[in-house]
Amino acid sequence: MFKYHFQDFYFKKAKKEGYKARSAFKLEEIQEKFHIFTKNTKTILDIWCAPGSWIQYAVAQLRKNNISDAKIIGVDLKEVNLNLPWVKTYVADITDKENIKKILAENNIEKLDVIQSDMAPNTIGVKDVDAMRLFGLIESMKWIFTDILKPDGKIVIKVFMGPGFEEFIKEMKGLFGGTHIKTLKPKSCRKESKEIYLIKF
Repeated sequence: MFKYHFQDFYFKKAKKEGYKARSAFKLEEIQEKFHIFTKNTKTILDIWCAPGSWIQYAVAQLRKNNISDAKIIGVDLKEVNLNLPWVKTYVADITDKENIKKILAENNIEKLDVIQSDMAPNTIGVKDVDAMRLFGLIESMKWIFTDILKPDGKIVIKVFMGPGFEEFIKEMKGLFGGTHIKTLKPKSCRKESKEIYLIKF
């Protein structure tokens, strides 16, 4: 019964506030704790952006910070239509490095302030396999962290507890310094969920 009410609360909250999915509240809690979006945030890449709730939240934060000029790029394997300022979405495979570079270049984006991703593979319910699939995807897009993120840029990315998790955290701390890497399981995540979010701030 608790599980039903828990899910129902965030579902209704998303509908009430106009978000396409309850996942917006995961990013909201991360923002409250780590201040991902600041007055200097101008360029954002949302990886596997469907249905678009994280982009909706990012736009709301930019508006709150009185940003007048920004660029938000969303990529996903399926079409995402969002009638929002600063936003362009593309049907693209994040593992296609050259195409992603082309998209960013077309939008005159050399460096990113924020990389956000609620990406997940098609899960099969076997936690270890699902985790390995997700880390496989992350491995293929890691160049974005190292090549295109600004030195003081922020990252919010979903990962799964399981094989590869400890190694990934260690690698990210090696890249960016241990004091800049944290993990968080937002309250709006299902209790039984294996998902957790890595934050570089």
